[in-house]
Amino acid sequence: MSKTPPCFLLGSFSSLAACAILLLGCDQGPSAPVSSDDPIALETSTPRTVTVEEVCPEHARYAPNGVGQGYCLFEDIELPEADVSAYCHYLEYGYIGFSWTESAATAGYTCPDGSYYAPNGAGTGYCVFDDLGLPEADGLSAYCYYLEYGYLGYSWDLCPEGTRYTTNGAGTAFCLWEEVELPEAPDLQAYCYYVEDGYLGFHWTDTPATAGYQCPEGARQTDNGAGLSFCLFEDLWLPPGDDLQPYCDYLDDGYFGYSWSL
Repeated sequence: MSKTPPCFLLGSFSSLAACAILLLGCDQGPSAPVSSDDPIALETSTPRTVTVEEVCPEHARYAPNGVGQGYCLFEDIELPEADVSAYCHYLEYGYIGFSWTESAATAGYTCPDGSYYAPNGAGTGYCVFDDLGLPEADGLSAYCYYLEYGYLGYSWDLCPEGTRYTTNGAGTAFCLWEEVELPEAPDLQAYCYYVEDGYLGFHWTDTPATAGYQCPEGARQTDNGAGLSFCLFEDLWLPPGDDLQPYCDYLDDGYFGYSWSL
């Protein structure tokens, strides 16, 4: 039974299918994650504007849905004259595609730009979009429900787990940590200078009053060895945009995060 595609995706669309070929080798996404084992400079500096590279592969269109998910869509796909099936089971390995039973009617079919032809040798043809360079983001999933409209792709959450996606109604989106329980420290400060490296948080001077404080869920607690403790949210995948900025002026009110233009 056909479905009507959501309005934010309207355009030319595509199809997917079943493929028994395991294509390992998936490029990393555009984020610049910092692992817990990597050294982190725990000093202050001037906040910087961040440039994030394009998130979708060539021949795919980036399409946010306005409620917190981003999509990469391969569109305007002409399907072979056959019953075509979506094949999205191995997105985690960096590829998606579609398949069909080959016949005289499909003999001259050419796979769309950005994909390649991969028959299984047993009468089934495949078009495979490979090396997708998937974003290292939460909520990554295949988006293959509207094959009949000529498009396929995948989606993910623009904001990390534990944050809220919101907009200001004027073209700016936010990822916000809210209702953050803070230590009782008079010198509590936001630590948002390294968003482009995939982490941010806050710090304070250790005192007896802060001795039992524990960082919020999802944050790593560390120190600089000189009396400053930090709560750091790390390994953040950054949304696409050339004006990503920290949004940390309201830490005293229990929330902070980052923003970018839609």
